[in-house]
Formats: sequence, structure tokens, C-alpha cells
Amino acid sequence: MEPPTYAFGGLLQPVDPRPTLNSVKAGAAVPVKFSLGGDRGLDIFAAGAPISATIACDATADVDGIESTVSAGGSSLAYDPIADVYTYIWKTDKAWAGTCRQLVLGLADGTFQRANFQL
Repeated sequence: MEPPTYAFGGLLQPVDPRPTLNSVKAGAAVPVKFSLGGDRGLDIFAAGAPISATIACDATADVDGIESTVSAGGSSLAYDPIADVYTYIWKTDKAWAGTCRQLVLGLADGTFQRANFQL
């Protein structure tokens, strides 16, 4: 079976695209918003995705504070058909304080979308 093809519309506020470091308090839940060019259902991530990993904190990168966080018990995904926007709630870990991480949205079409965070 042929994998789907998504029209990724870029990351939307409150998350800024790389190379910007999005500053967020460790333990906060971050709403990561994006469009795939329509409703593709909720099975849009590749197996095992999304993931995050520690990265070097780049002293030359712009740092931009996350304008909003949400309360969440854990990570989740929702789609808003009116706005044509997916929102992945990424629950960060308090243990990540003082580190930088890259969130990798591995999509079912084989592409990877990334955002960098300073916690």
C-alpha cells in the first residue's frame, strides 16, 4: 500500500520553526499546531513518533518564549476542521529543565518536521 502524501503547512504559533529555540518551562504542555492540507484523520504519525531528543543549546539561535501552554495529563492529538489545524499537545518532562530538545514529528508519509526547544 502506498503511503499517504501530506501538504505540511509549517508550524503555527505558538511554536516557531527552526533555527529558533522555543523557550518553555520544563513540565509544561506545549500546543504544537500545523496543517496537513485537510483532515487526514488522527493516524498521521509514523510508528514510534513523535519523539524528542536532547540537542546542543545553540548560543547563536534566536530564543522565543512560547506564548501559551496548556494543561494536559499527557501528550495528545486533535484536529480542528474549521481552522484546518492539527494540535499535538506535547507534554514536556520536568527532568528536562536546563536542557535543549528537538521535537520530531515523524509523519506517516515518511517526512519529518522538527522544532527546537530550550527548557
